[in-house]
Amino acid sequence: MKYVLLLITFFLSSQLSIVQEKPTIKINCVAPVKLKAGQSVKLKVGLIHNLKEVKKGSLVLSIFNHHTKELENNSFLNIVPIQYFNTILHESLEVEFPFTVPINYGDSFDVVLVAHVGNLKDSIGFVISTNKVIPFAKKS
Repeated sequence: MKYVLLLITFFLSSQLSIVQEKPTIKINCVAPVKLKAGQSVKLKVGLIHNLKEVKKGSLVLSIFNHHTKELENNSFLNIVPIQYFNTILHESLEVEFPFTVPINYGDSFDVVLVAHVGNLKDSIGFVISTNKVIPFAKKS
């Protein structure tokens, strides 16, 4: 009886080890809901993966006008829109994307992040509204 249980246990454990986890990547980011015109931000973006070998990848930040859908990277001083990285076993990755809301910008904008590692891809997007700063005149 012990011998049969041992064989069943061995069979089940060997069958479980055959099932391998599918490689994945996932973007992890909490974007602000509202920013002020002229405000500078360092958007922190994490990348979680379960890759077992070192692979090269890229993370891209694009900023679009929410209503017109036009790319606004230059006006937001998004000077580092692409960050390259290597995956490390059991290590998540964190990068920062600095940008500044234009001083005269009073519209909502979309932040879109796209990660590529080999044939794996993940993307995430946010809508951020702005408070346009309206200068006021002093009374004399």
